[in-house]
Amino acid sequence: MTSYLYVLSIGPVQDFIAAARRTRDLWFGSHLLSEISKAAAKKIRDEGGQLIFPYPKDPQVALVPSDDRDAFNVANIILAELEVQDGENIKKLDGDAKKAATDRWKEYADKAKIEAARVINEKIWDEQVGDVIEFYSAWVPFEKETYASDRAQLMRLLAARKSTRNFEQPKGNHPGVDKSSLDGARETVLKKGRDIMGGQFPKDLALRMRRSKGEQLCAVGVTKRLGGGRVPFPSVVRVALDPWIRGVQKDENAKKILGEIGLLCSGETSFSSGTGGTLYRDFPYDGQVLFGSRLPVLMEAARDLADIPPFKNDGENLNKIKALVNKLQKSGYGEPNPYFAILVADGDQMGKAISRIDDPDHHRNFSARLSEFAKSARDIVEEEHRGCVVYSGGDDVLAFLPVDTCIAAARKLHDKFGEILKDYPREGEPSPTLSVGIAIGHIRDPLEDLRTYGKAAEEHAKEPDRNGLALHLHTRSGGDPIRLRDRWQEEDKKGLDERMKAWVRMYLDDTFPDKAAYELQQLAEVYRGWENPPDPDHIRKDVERLLARKRPGEGTSAIQDNDKKNLEAEAKSYDDLCRLAKELLMARRIAESHRQAAGKSLPGRTQP
Repeated sequence: MTSYLYVLSIGPVQDFIAAARRTRDLWFGSHLLSEISKAAAKKIRDEGGQLIFPYPKDPQVALVPSDDRDAFNVANIILAELEVQDGENIKKLDGDAKKAATDRWKEYADKAKIEAARVINEKIWDEQVGDVIEFYSAWVPFEKETYASDRAQLMRLLAARKSTRNFEQPKGNHPGVDKSSLDGARETVLKKGRDIMGGQFPKDLALRMRRSKGEQLCAVGVTKRLGGGRVPFPSVVRVALDPWIRGVQKDENAKKILGEIGLLCSGETSFSSGTGGTLYRDFPYDGQVLFGSRLPVLMEAARDLADIPPFKNDGENLNKIKALVNKLQKSGYGEPNPYFAILVADGDQMGKAISRIDDPDHHRNFSARLSEFAKSARDIVEEEHRGCVVYSGGDDVLAFLPVDTCIAAARKLHDKFGEILKDYPREGEPSPTLSVGIAIGHIRDPLEDLRTYGKAAEEHAKEPDRNGLALHLHTRSGGDPIRLRDRWQEEDKKGLDERMKAWVRMYLDDTFPDKAAYELQQLAEVYRGWENPPDPDHIRKDVERLLARKRPGEGTSAIQDNDKKNLEAEAKSYDDLCRLAKELLMARRIAESHRQAAGKSLPGRTQP
């Protein structure tokens, strides 16, 4: 018997995850890729292979197929140790693992095809379904004593294999057929309008698929919309709404009105979707009806669907909801804050950390720790900070969070990652750290743009020295986004998260005037472009004078001395002054969500 190291890479990630217009597309795409990878990992283990990555605590449970939203996530690279007679045995196992993955994909695709059969072009569908998954694999003999170098050789082989193209007979290329609206990579599998029920796309199926008018979908897109049964996933609207809902529920009368709205959203409606069985149980609907500006659009859509039995009363119910929303507004609860946070976290220099591991059992232990973090990340985001996880596997986290909890969640994730991996890879060597990027965006921004914002924030967090926190704010009012970044510091060491907490508190206590941040920004502009750097003492005195004449609390008091000292200490140079102004502007936006969570609103502030 000979020992081999084996690696299998499954893709493409772009098709399954990146191409998404809805939060459920994004979640189910990552879930689908995880389930495909999980099927391959399970087959390898069932055939006697010893998994190295992933390495779940209870593989008999974790590797079972599941469409639960919190199912164990498997990354698209599988590493295993095999004991076989010769290379032919590995070839067979390699083929069996790929077949298991393909079969799992086809389970989802076949169910989606049955549900959408009346609108599917079968010829194009069959061409695409059999040509979706990409596999790359490699294996090398290895000895336990040379594990690190053998694994390095294996990964070089995998990289070489990925750079070698497969030349196969091209498929598709159907003249006059539109491309998928999600990414434009494949042709649509949806029949042309004239071929469907006299030119009309079935309304019930369009609603089930959440298909926009004219939207085109390839086989992967249709499977993402219809796969996994009716497992719901929270919308960005519900995430953004959460502080407002928590604030409303602090008042018994307002809470009762919100409960009446919830009853009208329950069941099968055209204007609300669920959030899943475990998330947002206090108001388990997407909640777009709570934005008064959205109600006319929803009413128009309801009229169009009135001939479908489940939706015949939707127009009447929306009128009732409109009256209830008006009641809430008259009680002082205005339009909810339409901003939310997308959080992207990633381990730093994980490749280097793994390269130092010189034993497969040590690597399994490392993989088990990453699985532990993935589970903890879900609890931190969802149970402690009212967010929802799109993906949590290994050192990667993608999640949506309310604006008022996002920074606290980032801190907890960072600290938990460090705690779990504090003794890895070995004593005396640096432990891996977690960089976290947070982008705050508007619910009406395209999901593709929001994902790009989150990824850009994560990349910013890693530069130039990793172990960072980045905060980006993208507003609908135009202009460049506000971008902030700092390395993580120990708590109470005045890191970015601690400073933001202090600035938010000033706004909440009404001890810092709204316009002061803009005036500090204007002061910084005075120094822009100076040939010689401005004297720090001049900047300090200018900041002192500006803050001394500010009167928060509706002009009844001065800025508190302690706050003034903290602000002045953060403005020692031109760059510091620019950063401080940005932090205060960012803090003001975050304070709005805190105010709504407390059942209040910022005085004189209207939502954009």
